[in-house]
Amino acid sequence: MTLSRTRRLAGMLAAVLALAALSAGVHWGVMVAGGSDSYGYVSQAGLWRQGSLVVQEDVIGRSPWPLAAATWTPLGYRPAPGRSDAIVPMYAPGLPLLMAFFQTFGGFCGAFLVVPLSGALTVWLTYALGRRVFDGPGIALWGAALVATSPVFLYQLMNAMSDVPVTAAWTLALLLAVMRRPIAAGLAMSATIAIRPNLAPLALVLLGWSALVEWRDRGGRAAVVSALGLATGMAPGIVGIAWLNATLYGSPWTSGYGTTADLYSLRFGAANLRHYAVWMGDVETPAVALAALYFMAPRWFPPARIAHARLLLGGAMACVIASYVFYRPFDVWWYLRFLLPMWPVMMLLTAAALEAIARRSMRAAYPVAIATMAGLLAWHGLSVAANRSVFDLGRGERRYVDVARFIDSHTPPDAVILSVQHSGSLRIYAGRLTLKYDVLDPVWLDRTVDYLQSVGRRPYFVLDGGEVDAFRQRFGVLNRTGALDWPPLATLGSIVAVYDPIDRRPGSSPLAIARTRAPRGKALCDPPHSWPPLLRMK
Repeated sequence: MTLSRTRRLAGMLAAVLALAALSAGVHWGVMVAGGSDSYGYVSQAGLWRQGSLVVQEDVIGRSPWPLAAATWTPLGYRPAPGRSDAIVPMYAPGLPLLMAFFQTFGGFCGAFLVVPLSGALTVWLTYALGRRVFDGPGIALWGAALVATSPVFLYQLMNAMSDVPVTAAWTLALLLAVMRRPIAAGLAMSATIAIRPNLAPLALVLLGWSALVEWRDRGGRAAVVSALGLATGMAPGIVGIAWLNATLYGSPWTSGYGTTADLYSLRFGAANLRHYAVWMGDVETPAVALAALYFMAPRWFPPARIAHARLLLGGAMACVIASYVFYRPFDVWWYLRFLLPMWPVMMLLTAAALEAIARRSMRAAYPVAIATMAGLLAWHGLSVAANRSVFDLGRGERRYVDVARFIDSHTPPDAVILSVQHSGSLRIYAGRLTLKYDVLDPVWLDRTVDYLQSVGRRPYFVLDGGEVDAFRQRFGVLNRTGALDWPPLATLGSIVAVYDPIDRRPGSSPLAIARTRAPRGKALCDPPHSWPPLLRMK
């Protein structure tokens, strides 16, 4: 087969992988604004479409308990600094703005297309970047396949979160920089910063590498022009985030999560390095460590098609790791998602290392050897994803809609639902005001229930999973309703329980909340109770 035909075939296979990622994200993905992240992003998209990110909640000022603003703030939001009667989104604006754009054409459900499309783009961009950096299409294709079948990538492909979109934006910035299109690369970097502001240091990698290459090839003037082009493209993202932070949170340096000191600490480094190393070996296999050979044994590899490739690729990976190694640690494997922006580079370098090893040891048979090794790694990735229920995420997250539909039909419209995990989804799918009990003073539960009843707001508790035990521990000793010593009003299997603290009948049997399947036909997702979100809640 000629080289041109090989390249065409590789390009077609890469396109098939990208389309497969898109199909998987739509078919198995979570099309529900349920937990903190998905509710926060989707609801913020609705606020952007209305032109205001501030939600006024009149009920805050009338509430007599401590930290009232925090209790009336659902997941994904925080009390507005400097105001006692409003809340604002926690999350960066990049993904919500993309969702709002897609909602312009696809309605509410358009928001859930952003991540699957970003996944397809990530796979294709990995291939395109590999073609620009390495000679021959093999490394590019196998790198794209390793990204497409990575358990971490697939896990995030199923969730309406920012990890896959920011990976697509950053990989596009890398590709455009390699293509020597500085303004376009800067704009892609702007999108990266808008989606994930703490990745802003990656801009220095692009600036440094581009200036160095231009200086070498065309002189100092070209280096300055390239740097100015990149900076011009990056400016909207940097300035926009600084302005939004100052407007919503009081300072350009404060995000919705808090200050840098709230999120980062040197003492987190050891735990994060241990977690990332263990998870990487467990989920992606130790084979990805072969990517280090590109830097440790440069003579094994043919020259790259771009100058200073190791500086660019190594700098990109190191910068992503540095952005999270001192970040507040988490103890679940899918938090490898923080490092997902380096996956395209890491998988391309893994594929390059596999080819180098195969070429040295197998000689003429090396194409078959690398195809076999890459295929085995891809199969392992899909198996791990299936074993860890990645392809069941969409079905499992439907509990948010099912519970909300029950609340909508079995509670009065002015009811108040005490909840944490469902504090956002009940607002968007049931139209009910929610109160987060985990920040309510432990001595105030009974008084809060009595107060809500006295003002005509019937209270209910909606507890998810371990929240039942947490609720009892927090309120059980000091409150008559805190022990939850009466049957629930309704249950969704053994996962969610709905309690009525006013009608505590000891002999009653819980109603069963119906489990539903994903919408079929033309509907991509379930419609919200009302849309867009209310800008004022009473």
